[in-house]
Amino acid sequence: MKYKYISDPDLRAKLEEARKKNSLKKNNINVPANTPANENSEKKISKTNIKLVEKKEPPTPNKKFENLKAKKGKKKRKVLKPPSTKSLAVATKQLSSMLRTGLPLLEALNILSDSSEDKTLKAVFREASIGISRGSTFAELLEKHPEIFDDMYLALVSAGEVAGLLPEVLERESKLLESLSKIKSQISSALAYPIAIFALTFIVIIIMLVFVIPVFADIYAGSGAKLPGLTQFLVDGSNSIRNPIFLMKLFPILFVSFLLLKRQIKTNSFINWKDKMLLKLPITKDLVTKSCLANFSRTLSALNSAGVPIIESLMIAKRTLRNRVFERIADNMNTEIQAGQPIYKVLSMESDVIPIMFTSMFRIGEETGELSEMVNKLADFYEDEVSTAVKGLTSILEPLMIVFVAVVVAFILIAMYLPMFNMMSTVS
Repeated sequence: MKYKYISDPDLRAKLEEARKKNSLKKNNINVPANTPANENSEKKISKTNIKLVEKKEPPTPNKKFENLKAKKGKKKRKVLKPPSTKSLAVATKQLSSMLRTGLPLLEALNILSDSSEDKTLKAVFREASIGISRGSTFAELLEKHPEIFDDMYLALVSAGEVAGLLPEVLERESKLLESLSKIKSQISSALAYPIAIFALTFIVIIIMLVFVIPVFADIYAGSGAKLPGLTQFLVDGSNSIRNPIFLMKLFPILFVSFLLLKRQIKTNSFINWKDKMLLKLPITKDLVTKSCLANFSRTLSALNSAGVPIIESLMIAKRTLRNRVFERIADNMNTEIQAGQPIYKVLSMESDVIPIMFTSMFRIGEETGELSEMVNKLADFYEDEVSTAVKGLTSILEPLMIVFVAVVVAFILIAMYLPMFNMMSTVS
């Protein structure tokens, strides 16, 4: 520090001299001999500084504390198990209701952490309440858990905090999650029936090969007659399943095949082929198309009405599609918007995948400036269509599964009784 603001030169010199003395004492160094202010007290300063200049031994580190710090640094953040979509929707709706009544966010999170039945949400809300009490924003705290809160959820919460409309945004998010949960449950229920029938049929076949067919095989072996090819095929299968050596060879082959199949399923080529085939098969085309459009429309409407920019909304809504064909269309929409083109032009070029009504509603929304409202109506329409498609698919699968079980049972019965019919015809 230089005392330039003091006009008196004598006072300024004294202040600088005192500053130098204080700095020397603080730093524990010897005052130089040629310093004018210290010429008369050189001996005294040298004596007093002998002790000050002595090097002190560094303190021995606390090894226990260092080990604790090392363990703390190595400890990774525990990855929480994502809750169900329905549980997250209920918690979001409860939080929105409490905020609408005027309850502070901190107190609302504390109540949710105490009342929530889901362990993951209980831990997350407790952590969020602590973070908010320390001055963090709600969106920043949710970003720490990407396995629970996706980009759509984070974008809506961030927009709600900035605009001061967090209760309204959370209400919209809860409705969005409820609609997604409804679609998932409908598709799961449609697939549960055929999966259960396939599993039950497989178990019945194994039981018959192990316990029933050997009895018939012993009967026909005693007659000495040559078995038909169909019957011999089942007898050979029964002998193989009951052979321990065959099973020891079969299980490693199945395990390796499972690993290879699991690896193949994750490749881009297989995913692209699967998504294209789902849109070509008559049974799955309608359901996949309507579910993708319903998720996309609902997400885009919620984000756009919350104030999220359209480009960012498209990129977030794209992640709810889960089909490479529709993801490519979303990328084209984003590119056309950045080039200054309307969205409906991209949709009109994909008429083999996108229905004409969907394109027309987008065009009306863009031309009238009511895109969010039009897209929201599309979401309502296609969610109802998904329900109808699921019911239609279930009504088709039920008779198909009955026919499948009947064919399997008939195949086994014919194979088992065919030698008996041959013997009866020979005798007659």
